[in-house]
Amino acid sequence: MIEFDDSRERQDMEEAGVLELYELHYSDLLLLSSTSPVPEEGEERAERIKKTIMETLGPTGPGLLSITGVPKASILRQRLLPLASKLALLDHDRRKHILKV
Repeated sequence: MIEFDDSRERQDMEEAGVLELYELHYSDLLLLSSTSPVPEEGEERAERIKKTIMETLGPTGPGLLSITGVPKASILRQRLLPLASKLALLDHDRRKHILKV
């Protein structure tokens, strides 16, 4: 078995066009979006998560972010995916109005 160090593996992935996906757990998303203050022991973690998200979605990042651990995700997916095609088929003004609301 051949093992590569992380930098070599990352370089190979970039050359091959493989993008690295950052996974964010739903609970972390809630922590960041909460209107209440972050507990002191969670501040460092929250800052680390914010920094990673900014790097991932920033101009030099891969632009891929996956939210994991979403409650009832399969039910929501079943309801929302059929609506995506309907939304895509709407005329521009109607779609703009729906997405703006």
